[in-house]
Amino acid sequence: MCKAVGGACVLVASAGVVWAQWWEREPLRIIDVGSVFGEIAARGPAEVAARKAGLLFNAEHLQIMGHQKGLDDSGFFFATQLAGKANEDYLKKYLPEAKARGLRVMVYFNVHWYNLPFGDRHPDWLQIKEDGKPLTNVYETGTSFCVNSPWREWCFQALRDLCAYPIDGIFYDGPIFFPETCYCRWCREKYRKAHGTELPSKRERRGKAFRSLVEFQARSLADYLRDSRLVVKSVNPEIAFYMNGGVRGANWATGRLNRVLIAEQDILGSEGGFISGDLTRVPMWKPGVTAKLLETQSPTKPRVIFSAAGHKPWTFSILPAPELRLLYADTIANAASVWFGFPPSELDQPEMKALAEMNRYLARAGAWYLDTRSEARVALVWSDASANFYAGSEAQLIDIDRVPARSEVGNLDGEFNGMAEALVRSLTPFDVIDDVTLEQEPLTRYAAILLPNTAVMSEQAAGRLREYVRGGGNLLATFETSLYDETGLRRNEFALADVLGVSDARKIVGPTRWDFMRPRGDSPLVAGLRRDFVPSTAYHVRVSVKGGQALAHFTRPLAGRYDGIPEVSEDPALVVNQLGRGRAVYFAGDLGNSIQGFRLGEHLRLVRNALRELAPSPVEIANAPQSLEVVLRSQQNGKRLLVHLVNFTGEMTRPIQRILPLENLRIRVRVKATKAQTLMHPRALALRRVAAEQVEFVLPRMEEYEVVVIE
Repeated sequence: MCKAVGGACVLVASAGVVWAQWWEREPLRIIDVGSVFGEIAARGPAEVAARKAGLLFNAEHLQIMGHQKGLDDSGFFFATQLAGKANEDYLKKYLPEAKARGLRVMVYFNVHWYNLPFGDRHPDWLQIKEDGKPLTNVYETGTSFCVNSPWREWCFQALRDLCAYPIDGIFYDGPIFFPETCYCRWCREKYRKAHGTELPSKRERRGKAFRSLVEFQARSLADYLRDSRLVVKSVNPEIAFYMNGGVRGANWATGRLNRVLIAEQDILGSEGGFISGDLTRVPMWKPGVTAKLLETQSPTKPRVIFSAAGHKPWTFSILPAPELRLLYADTIANAASVWFGFPPSELDQPEMKALAEMNRYLARAGAWYLDTRSEARVALVWSDASANFYAGSEAQLIDIDRVPARSEVGNLDGEFNGMAEALVRSLTPFDVIDDVTLEQEPLTRYAAILLPNTAVMSEQAAGRLREYVRGGGNLLATFETSLYDETGLRRNEFALADVLGVSDARKIVGPTRWDFMRPRGDSPLVAGLRRDFVPSTAYHVRVSVKGGQALAHFTRPLAGRYDGIPEVSEDPALVVNQLGRGRAVYFAGDLGNSIQGFRLGEHLRLVRNALRELAPSPVEIANAPQSLEVVLRSQQNGKRLLVHLVNFTGEMTRPIQRILPLENLRIRVRVKATKAQTLMHPRALALRRVAAEQVEFVLPRMEEYEVVVIE
């Protein structure tokens, strides 16, 4: 917690909380200058450390191993018995300079990219594809080694040699498997010993055998992390150890299941701030949503969002200053620490001042970001099981260097992004939860849970959601939610059929190109839809109403866009069902994908109406644009509220060159309060009580980011 001392916020440990390790005591501001792209020792240690510290970072990933089309044993700039070539001991010279300037040094160790000649020298270490051939073409130039091979002992020796220095941490880039791997003899023997059968194929992405393979690969990574951690901690328990974790996407190919791997790490990190390609198609709020998911996966350990300062796939580039500030702000607003990486050539660019400004702010206000909890009453589900086992998610493997082919039917990324977009644009604070939450963790803190095509669902999760609704909770579900079991096999009926109030007719209709839905009745769920016809989603599941009430139907397909007035079909589009004390709202179509693709006002209104009915937001902002994200957190067990506001209002294109400031935002919050203040641009705000437990205040002006603290 923090106490005001002379106008500043000073960190004080909360009762029962002991921040034992350095990485838990303050938000991390991590810099990674990609020196592997040039000569490691090209700049003097004092110059490099001074430049990083001058930007007000408090920690770094130090790249001390040269990568010439992948790592080998010729580029070690530290003392190690593994060195195939003697280089300058740059690490020995650098560490005193960094420590003198307050920089914590975590050594970057790439454990998934090695050059081909080095692989040729160690064929027994290579990852092997299912066809028996060794893996090549990693980042177009290299290969990768298997965590179950004797290569792991080579890594452990490198760790021992690194930990002999007074470093502060080890960061693994990797380890990972790849979509075609690994079928080396070490993996085959380990799997056969554990399961008594041969390794299953990765080509059939469903069923118990494939699930067993995914779990085996995740467990193999966890075993490797565990043994690495033992090596590190045996030398110095105060050395932080973590890796580049799983993404919010399909991790079946890589084995990086964060829920499995976090037990062997001190920090959970993910590349939520790597943005690439046509940025008009990349969600502005990507870092924040990733941070929300990491908090679910690792609630008791620090989280880090890795952000590339460059516009990927271009390595030697840098984003405009507003984009950098937004990546930073959206990360810290959602309770994660920041990491920014860029090559040395960008270190002196004027845009770096934006990161220095944000670092200065976080250094001053860091205590407000520790020991906080989310106060969101709405949860959006990201289903790893659906991403890994659902047929519609086949295109979800993210590769920042190419534009992946999109699976049109049931695209999970699009469905999730569309629903997240609707939540952000309705100014609704929300959490991101996962399958483990649905199966094992408390749900009653949420007034509503959104299931964006959560197609793969266990009976256990379905049963807990059923009881959640009966007890007064509310659901908003779309498309094929609960139609597949936990291994990706299709059921004969929705597992949540009685909750959703529908029955599956076992047919998907679409794609529809110019067809419609027609609302009926005067329910608040269709309020404001003044047109007779609302554009249809591209696909929908054909269902029949079974206990619920249909509030909209799809129209019959038109032969062409000018083929007369549409006729209403028997296919329900929107169904509401009461179960016990709660309700479920079901959209038979892929509504999230339609929002992601077209952002039609009617589709956004359907979600906004449902949120208003099922879970009214505790924060209301009367005159804000939809491009403002609202994050609600608290300290001191809810006694202090922190309203984080991230302003994505640019000039209608990306990358954003200039943010349009917001002025005189009139904000109401459901809380008893006596005072309020802002943090980014410190000022006291006048509170006006408008109800027994609701206050109102005006925020005069904000640019990219502001935080309002309400006591």
